[in-house]
Amino acid sequence: MKELFRVGETVISTLNANGFEAYFVGGCVRDYYMQRQVHDVDITTDARPDEVEALFDKTIDVGKEHGTIIVLIQNIPFEVTTYRVDGKHTGCLLDEDLKRRDFTMNAMAMSENMIFHDPFSGREAIEKKEIITAGEPDERFGEDPLRIIRAIRFMSVLNFSIEKATERSMMENAHTVEQVSVERIVGELKKTYAGNGLKSAKEKLVQAGLMAFIPLFKDIDKDEYMNSHVEDFMDELITQSVKNDTLIGRLRDLKLSNAEIELVKHGKLLLQSAAEDVHPRKIAYQYHEDVIRRLIRLNQYNELIEDVTVLEEALILQPSLIIRSKKDLEINGRHLMEFYDQKSGPWIKECLNLIENEVLFERVNNNHNDIINWVKKHVEVGSESIEVIK
Repeated sequence: MKELFRVGETVISTLNANGFEAYFVGGCVRDYYMQRQVHDVDITTDARPDEVEALFDKTIDVGKEHGTIIVLIQNIPFEVTTYRVDGKHTGCLLDEDLKRRDFTMNAMAMSENMIFHDPFSGREAIEKKEIITAGEPDERFGEDPLRIIRAIRFMSVLNFSIEKATERSMMENAHTVEQVSVERIVGELKKTYAGNGLKSAKEKLVQAGLMAFIPLFKDIDKDEYMNSHVEDFMDELITQSVKNDTLIGRLRDLKLSNAEIELVKHGKLLLQSAAEDVHPRKIAYQYHEDVIRRLIRLNQYNELIEDVTVLEEALILQPSLIIRSKKDLEINGRHLMEFYDQKSGPWIKECLNLIENEVLFERVNNNHNDIINWVKKHVEVGSESIEVIK
């Protein structure tokens, strides 16, 4: 952790040597004080972005219009941002910057000599394990309503409580969360679900009335939400989609990736297959191991279906499957067209589906000649479809 700050000192000392102020700021200072792992270090300065660029060999413009430049030192990125101040500032520019940050624990700065500058008693809030806005709560949440969700996130990640005035303002301003892009909201929720204090955070999400203003979450039953036992954000979406069929059609409201949407859909379909007593070999073939393991774990605490034996059997069968997909078959549509002397058509897919099933259940060897011999005996091809001969 100190190594990251040691490299960051290079940025601060360079700025200082050229007549500028510069300090470590924000979450890295909070985590340093709490002796938590620091993953990235941010720096605040009175230097303008173009002045920062001029002082360092490697920089990346990630938001010059907002005062932010990435400085690369030893290939480590340091986000350097010009003081956040308005046109009416008086006194210390650093204090003006800090008072516009979200919470007191994040409104601390630290010199290159690791001396704290803490005008809003952030360390005291940390010792009390309290989340308190830096200044008037309504003002801070008005500047960026996402901070309301961030307070919930910090509850979960840090196992902190929310100070009363801050909580009251969160409830009064909950409706403003609708102004925030869903991508930013989901980003905060994913971090919330990674915390150890998730249960308390979910309670606060409900109590503050925030669910009513978050896409898809507004359609989740509050009791079902509070009673779910999950380990991450995707767990929650799968669990709630199983309990409420209508949610599947609203997944895109959260602007999730295609892979995330498929995971939720596969989770729901997998449980349906298990409930309908689909053969475990078929389940092993159709679903990824990670999805099956996730659903077994989820069912242990949420009782989504009565019996997961078929899922457990599917896991055991997976390593021994002869094929993993249709691409593994030793025959393809071209081979079938040559054998039957037929043009391409829907019959090819029908025939391959039959072959796939026979090979999967090891009733036919996955060998070109064996498959052709089986087809010769059991499949007749018509102009539109096939006929299976028992």
